[in-house]
Amino acid sequence: MSRLMATRDVRAAHPRRPSDRVPSGVRVSRAPGRPRDTRCDEAIIDAALHELATVGFASLSMEAVATSAGVGKATVYRRWPTKDALIGDALDTLADSLDAVETGSLRDDLVAWLNALRRHNLQSLSGRIMPKLVAERSTHPELFATYSQKVIEPSREKAAAMLRRGIESGELAADVDVDLVVDMLVGPVAYRQYMSGDCEVSGTRIAKIVDTILGGIRCRQGARPTAEASA
Repeated sequence: MSRLMATRDVRAAHPRRPSDRVPSGVRVSRAPGRPRDTRCDEAIIDAALHELATVGFASLSMEAVATSAGVGKATVYRRWPTKDALIGDALDTLADSLDAVETGSLRDDLVAWLNALRRHNLQSLSGRIMPKLVAERSTHPELFATYSQKVIEPSREKAAAMLRRGIESGELAADVDVDLVVDMLVGPVAYRQYMSGDCEVSGTRIAKIVDTILGGIRCRQGARPTAEASA
């Protein structure tokens, strides 16, 4: 049995959910030489991300990744000589999966975005990786920085764009601190999911979070300050 057939057999025995698979055509660093089998690269990257989500970086081993990917350890080490290099490249394949929303209502847009965020945190591979990286941020800040660049910041920017549209339309006060408001939206969800022990956040609570925050930053009727006036 060829190595490729062995890899296929192992992968078939442990199928990944479609939403958890690494996108085809991932680009990973490599030394010059004979062209590599990209399918093998993708299997290793996929296995590395699942191991990271399960055990965290400190407990992750190259041997476990090789076993999960259905390849030999030598195959992994030829591509990535260290665990740091492998996980760095694996994280680089992640992307923000939250869709941009434009319903015409700022309130509904924010509710939809925050609901998508809570689902992402608990159900996606990327979301399950985040608490592991947060826990090891002090010892491996570069890994969290890569994750933040690929997943967190693009997601936050979607909410920030909604708020800026609200300012431009006059629905929100001109002096609203957009970055702070995004923190205020995310904070209660993150607290419930990662700190209070009550992992699930209901859609009703999401709506209350948005309504409470908007109630404090909306322009009052008859008083719609412009950016120029508040400068």
